Amino acid sequence: MRVLLVDRHSARLSALRAVIADAGFDVLDVVSEEADLYEAVERLTPDAVIVDADSPSRDVLEDVATFGEHYPKPLLMLSSNDDRRLMARASEAGISAYVMEGLSPALVRSLVDVAMRQYRQMESLKQELAQTRETLADRQVINRAKCLLMERSALSEKQAYTRLRKTAMDHGLPLPEIARQVMVQATAD
Repeated sequence: MRVLLVDRHSARLSALRAVIADAGFDVLDVVSEEADLYEAVERLTPDAVIVDADSPSRDVLEDVATFGEHYPKPLLMLSSNDDRRLMARASEAGISAYVMEGLSPALVRSLVDVAMRQYRQMESLKQELAQTRETLADRQVINRAKCLLMERSALSEKQAYTRLRKTAMDHGLPLPEIARQVMVQATAD
């Protein structure tokens, strides 16, 4: 697994790199908090991002939050800071795991593995939700188009649906697309 490390070049950086490498991960690069995180992710395409910061700046947390929207990756934060507010802000920013001192290769491996699994589950749920929303929107458009046809052509619900379906098949278009065309045509009339 390929990991990007975000660090201020702290005193423990070399030890952290060694622990991550001993865990079986490839540290692609270390970028500072001031570096362009987006550019580094686009260039290196890591599998996960680890932020090592005892008290990360507000900018870093904001970058991590917006970063997750544009480049969804598992994000972990390593810190020796036991600040509950920082933990809450990190969680709100999209950090999957917040780990304090005492890192061992086995712990790093298990944390990254769990973060990857959670990330994959979350992405799957997001895709399922998007598909469900799209299906629901399509059904609403089809129902509106059926109602328009029922009103304008004095058709039953079944007849209106059959007309929509036949038109879709005749034109080789999906039923929701034909329903949208019926809606557009109705507003133009």
